[in-house]
Amino acid sequence: MDTNKIRHLLGRIGVAMVFTIFGAWEIMKPAPWANYLPPFLATVGNPLTLITIHGAVMIIVGLAILTGFYLRIFAILAAIIILTIIITLIFLTGYADIVVRDTGLFFLVLSVAIDNERYLTLTKSKHYLLM
Repeated sequence: MDTNKIRHLLGRIGVAMVFTIFGAWEIMKPAPWANYLPPFLATVGNPLTLITIHGAVMIIVGLAILTGFYLRIFAILAAIIILTIIITLIFLTGYADIVVRDTGLFFLVLSVAIDNERYLTLTKSKHYLLM
C-alpha cells in the first residue's frame, strides 16, 4: 500500500478518535466540561445543554472525518473548534500542558484539511473545498 494513503488514513483516524471520544464524554457527563465553558456563553443558555450540543457536534465532526464525508470542510470545522478550545484554555487557565497538547492536535487537523489524498472517503468531489 502507498505510504501516502497510510499517512492520510492514520491522520484521519487519530483526529476522528479524539473528536468522537471527547464528544461522547461531553454528552455522557457534561457537568465536568462546564468548567471549560467561556464565561460569556454561560449567559447564552444552560451550560450543560451547551456542552451536550458541543459534544454532539464533536461526534458528527469526528465521524465525518473518519468516513471522509466532505473531509476538507469538516477538517476546517475541526480546526476552528480546536482553535476556540485553545483560546478558551489560554483565557481561563493561562498557558498549560493541555494547550500544548491541543496545539499539536490543531496542526494534525490542519494537515488533514490541506491533504489532497482521498483514500477510503465517501466524498470524492473535484471542488477544492469539498475534497
